[in-house]
Amino acid sequence: MSDDPTRRQLEGERDFLLQSLDDLEAERADGGIDDESYRALHDDYTARAAATIRALRDGIDARPPDPTTSWRSRAIAIGLVVSFAAAAGVSLALALGARLPGQTASGNSSTATTSGSASADRLRQLRDAVEQDPSNIANRLLYAQLLEADGDLAGALEQYDAVIALDPSTARAVAQSGRILYLTAGRAPATDAARLVDLAIERLDRAVELDPEYSEARFFRAIVRANEFGDFAGAQSDLQRYLVSDPNGTFADQARQLLADVTTALESSNTGATGQP
Repeated sequence: MSDDPTRRQLEGERDFLLQSLDDLEAERADGGIDDESYRALHDDYTARAAATIRALRDGIDARPPDPTTSWRSRAIAIGLVVSFAAAAGVSLALALGARLPGQTASGNSSTATTSGSASADRLRQLRDAVEQDPSNIANRLLYAQLLEADGDLAGALEQYDAVIALDPSTARAVAQSGRILYLTAGRAPATDAARLVDLAIERLDRAVELDPEYSEARFFRAIVRANEFGDFAGAQSDLQRYLVSDPNGTFADQARQLLADVTTALESSNTGATGQP
């Protein structure tokens, strides 16, 4: 390998991107990533790998500019997409299993034979409950969870915003709305995405301030810190705090994997800064 530090960096980036493509294929084969996210990440990794290989071959760096994230943080994106998507599945389980005031353990959906019909019944129940008692925060939180699980991000965000209007100190609503804003940023035009990311991190910061013990806010913030701002040290701290607070929590497995990823990225960054091989 050449002693030229620029070439070493390019070779490292090439290897990392090629490995990321292999990892992406494995995630797809395991059903861990949706088709839209797969295509976006695959196209991004392929374009950057090709540009890096051309730069090594021709000595001309034609890699596309990326003002918000480094290649290391992009390589972490597979785990981030899976982690954020997992929250919707958790929301579905919670929303289907929770009871409305005065409802029996079997609920009003005992005749439902599929999760789809149960979900539709539950949506109607919660919509009616919210309309009858708009100030009931618990019902709005449940309704937001099920709306998201049903694919209605805008509706879920509306419910979380309503909860925040009722009680601005509800850390759960602030954090979950921040997560949804970040998910929305991934689907928005570039001109809107940056603003949505800023709003997302503001809400996640606020959620941590409101309740430092609400561990999920730290997990969500770690994802945004790493993926959007390259703040691997901040992400590492949040993930460590999450795992200390909730070692067997809903996102514990994802948090351990992301912690390993950001730690590797930090070590790589430190090695590059010191010029050590």
